[in-house]
Amino acid sequence: MKNTILASAVALLLLTSCSKSAIDDNGGAGSAQVVAATAVPQSARTALATNFPGASEIEWQRNSSSSFTSQFNHNSQRHSAGFDDSGHQSSHSIICLDAAVPQVVLDAFRQRFATDNVYEWKLRNDGTWKAHFMRGAIKYEATYSATGTLIKFEQAS
Repeated sequence: MKNTILASAVALLLLTSCSKSAIDDNGGAGSAQVVAATAVPQSARTALATNFPGASEIEWQRNSSSSFTSQFNHNSQRHSAGFDDSGHQSSHSIICLDAAVPQVVLDAFRQRFATDNVYEWKLRNDGTWKAHFMRGAIKYEATYSATGTLIKFEQAS
């Protein structure tokens, strides 16, 4: 019951419109918007169902490049996967707690963001780690290499 209420609350929050923009050394920026599953091409939804049979609590975002990102539960873990509109899977990561994150990555995060608390870590399919944290009411993301090098810093807008 408690998990159902929590999942419903998270889903409700994610169904509201949101976007994020990247802050990186290359000056690149992008955005994403939460969308209903019916707004996602059937090929992308089919690819998710094929690659992750039994996935549940699926949430979709449309990225500025006409690609889609989904977050979902599969095999007792939270996942994130990217798909283009033809159903090609472009990325996959597992969302995890800091207990699984290498100490060198945790130390690098703590050195740069000493007072920030991570609410979620993601191990991405390219071997990088993404920390999700908040400062006040603003969400941030910091991506690190497996050796602890900061690759990208993003702020929600």
